[in-house]
Amino acid sequence: MTISASPETADLIAAQARRVRRAVPDVAAEIVDAVSERVPRYARPAPTARSALAEAATTALHRFLDALDGAPHRDRGVEDMFRALGRHEARAGRTLVDFHAAMSVATRVGWRRFQTFGEEEATPVVVSDGLFAFIDRLAQLAEAGHAEALRVRATDPHRARAALAEHLLKGAVPESVDDVWPLPATVVVAVADVAGQRPELSALARTTLMVGHDDTVVVIADADDRDEVVGALTAAGVRRVAFSWWVEPAAIASAFRWTRRALELVEHGVIPEQPVIDCEQFRTQIWLHSEPALRQRMCQDMLKPLLAETPNSREILSETLLVWLQTRDSAPAIAAQLGVHPQTVRYRWKRINELFGEDLHDPEFIIQITMLLKASVPLWKAGDQSDFERFRVAQEVS
Repeated sequence: MTISASPETADLIAAQARRVRRAVPDVAAEIVDAVSERVPRYARPAPTARSALAEAATTALHRFLDALDGAPHRDRGVEDMFRALGRHEARAGRTLVDFHAAMSVATRVGWRRFQTFGEEEATPVVVSDGLFAFIDRLAQLAEAGHAEALRVRATDPHRARAALAEHLLKGAVPESVDDVWPLPATVVVAVADVAGQRPELSALARTTLMVGHDDTVVVIADADDRDEVVGALTAAGVRRVAFSWWVEPAAIASAFRWTRRALELVEHGVIPEQPVIDCEQFRTQIWLHSEPALRQRMCQDMLKPLLAETPNSREILSETLLVWLQTRDSAPAIAAQLGVHPQTVRYRWKRINELFGEDLHDPEFIIQITMLLKASVPLWKAGDQSDFERFRVAQEVS
């Protein structure tokens, strides 16, 4: 892009551009704020999205100023950036309507700043022509990227379906989703552990959305087809498969987390080993283990007396306390459940009272420790010693 002007006007424009360049960070921030306020699609952007908007505005401003001040046209990646923006919108199933609205807002903000810095009557007219031509060029680049992505999607439906699956698993429901895969009113998400294998799933791929994630294959399917999907996955020889209960499309990302967590809990010994895991049967375990860091912190805070016991004492006391919390039965009833003598339960209960004292009469403490032990005891019994190791390290440090 070049700016046509007399030598005198060109000097004025160059000086103006240099003044504006110092204000680029502020102008870019003003553009992002204005776009977020006036274009609903960009309202309240996440930090990463806001950073991307600011980077696009900053890079475009500097590239335009390169032309104004006569500096060499450095490759700032503007063309690739705006082509990529167009491709991103297409892959997300969006038109460029909101993009063009954002560009219009950015143009008004940028032009207002140039007017503020202008000193001569001749410069605004010349700069405005160049600015509008530059904005048109950026829009053309975005449109080219958008059209390119649409062509790819049209010629490679599998890629489009995989891209749609990725968006849904991240919590986004693109506008043109039905053009790629008609989205049912309710769906299930299945996650199959393929253990590095490549099972034959081409028939399943024709009726569902399917995408690979690490050593798993993720399938999004109509809730009515759940049994067929699970059957096809197990018939293909996958190591293990977990499937969610039915959810609406907006909850696909959540269902994805639940099913992945269920597979992890099998590995940790919390959910029994089995080839097919129905997450609905293990909702409590999935819920209790949804925030591992929180469980770990609460364990260190609330179970200190128990963690300080010897390994054998810890095991029998935690198991006895959990049964009492869940049943509130008598010593003989708890003894029958644990397979020990009632007097043994009474001895253990005496020690539990010594450890926790009046806390056992606090309803809030009882609720929290019940859930905490329900989440922790299965881990301990499966051999996870990390809670005790953290406690030991903390004791050594203190």
